Amino acid sequence: AVPTSTDLVKDGAVAIETLGDAIDASLVDLKGGTTGQVLAKASGTDMDFSWVTDATGIPATIFDAKGDIIAATAADTASRLAVGTNGQILTADSTAATGLKWATPAGGGGKVLQVVTATTSTSTSTNTSTPADTGLTATITPTASTSKILVLVSQGHYFNKNAAQAAAGLRIMRDSTQIWTVGTYGWANISVGASNTDGRSFSSVIYLDSPATTSATIYKTQGSTFNTTSVTWQESGPSMITLMEIGA
Repeated sequence: AVPTSTDLVKDGAVAIETLGDAIDASLVDLKGGTTGQVLAKASGTDMDFSWVTDATGIPATIFDAKGDIIAATAADTASRLAVGTNGQILTADSTAATGLKWATPAGGGGKVLQVVTATTSTSTSTNTSTPADTGLTATITPTASTSKILVLVSQGHYFNKNAAQAAAGLRIMRDSTQIWTVGTYGWANISVGASNTDGRSFSSVIYLDSPATTSATIYKTQGSTFNTTSVTWQESGPSMITLMEIGA
């Protein structure tokens, strides 16, 4: 009861106490809380609230790196799943914490995963028995370390002979490693006969390599000569190299 102007002074204290007792103290729950929290119902009871962290979104701090994705580890529980490696796919796995994992595609054995082709018509000459680059080169980056690389080479060459018998050598390199070697001299011998005549021809090579890497890898040809003035590569036509990644 609120005292009126006609009440006696001695009744004022009693009236004020009555008023104070009548104030609804349940709003005390609205006190407190921290920055960023929101007010939520604690129960179905009137005036029963609590301060809670806003659960309407996933905080950006859950991400650590490019390619991260969000997956649940349990009901109402978000977790980070780091990105896999090149060529992998996302698959279900009940043994993983998130029920997901990155894995190499199954059944990829024998499939062509990518093809890289390079050609050159630029002539280069060789007149020494020391192998030198012919100018034919291509680069491939395997998607899996278990993949094989099928190397196909069609190399044009022109002989300028000065001996009764002439030959040239051709080999395939992976970066600085020789991967294809045949013939007497440790690489393929290309002979044009016993007469002192010039000649044009092509050499074709098919080789299956296992580079065991996912880094950029350079394949190229090198040539050399024996008993001949010089061999000019590509003068008899453009040369081509094709690299095919074959899934394991």
